Amino acid sequence: MIGVKIKSIEYSLPKKIEYLKDLKKDNPDWDIKKIYSATGIKKRYVSNSQEDIISLSIKSAKKTFKNFSKNKIDFLIVITQTANYRLPSTSCILQNQLKLRNDIRAFDVNMGCSGFIYGLNLASNLIKNKEGKNGLIICTDVYTKFIDKKNRSCRPIFSDASSSIIVSADKKNHIGPFVFGTDGKGAFDLSLKDETKNIYMNGSKVALFSIKRVPESIKRLLKKIKKKINTIDKFIFHQASKYVLDKIYKNMNLDKSKIFENYSNYGNTVSASIPIALKLASKKKILKNNDKIVLTGFGVGLSWGSVFVKWKKID
Repeated sequence: MIGVKIKSIEYSLPKKIEYLKDLKKDNPDWDIKKIYSATGIKKRYVSNSQEDIISLSIKSAKKTFKNFSKNKIDFLIVITQTANYRLPSTSCILQNQLKLRNDIRAFDVNMGCSGFIYGLNLASNLIKNKEGKNGLIICTDVYTKFIDKKNRSCRPIFSDASSSIIVSADKKNHIGPFVFGTDGKGAFDLSLKDETKNIYMNGSKVALFSIKRVPESIKRLLKKIKKKINTIDKFIFHQASKYVLDKIYKNMNLDKSKIFENYSNYGNTVSASIPIALKLASKKKILKNNDKIVLTGFGVGLSWGSVFVKWKKID
């Protein structure tokens, strides 16, 4: 049987950093201390007029190619909800600009905060079905371009970023199984209409959804792999906010030593958040070879997904 592993993760961020105190300039009536106690986010990255998902993706992808030949890439999956164009697909633009081979498949996936889990599932299946040995997943969004300065529910949280992940065939399987879920009844609790160009989020409903569905998802996954929660070495969640994650930890009775967080200095980077957290945790040696980890993404859709990963050192 063909196995799959994460071989490399890199990321890129916009140049501009927006600190929590900067929000006060546009919104003198906002209680910054109260916002921080709920979000736990000190700073976020905001793209300028020259930065978009294309430029950020090129930067993150080129970092992965320093230790891996781009000519070995057999497919490209781009996870984004803030594409520059309705058509063509962003993946086709990036195939050309990254000078990837012409005989590869390239496609976009319109998913948000659960997007990395979906992309990892698609990449794993392509490799296991012998339709490629190496794939590049790019998770990239610039939500801040669609958030008004006075948007209290979104502005203190969302941050722009791109992460690039190389997934490769291996003798042993290190990724999976997966579990997924969808609840379209809450689709418009986190949405963006063309005519408004301002993301709407019903914060309380999205939080309640996350607090309920994430523990359920992990419980399903643990049952599927026949493991108890105390046998998992690390849990890495989509970096939503302090309030949401703290509630999830409490509901699951999770020990803080088994958690890795980075939302404080990066904000909520949508589908890029889990890969960025994985890269940082690996760099800080918080993740070790053969660690048993669970990754869970959740959010816009409303959608969610979890995966079991046996960690291997990345490039």
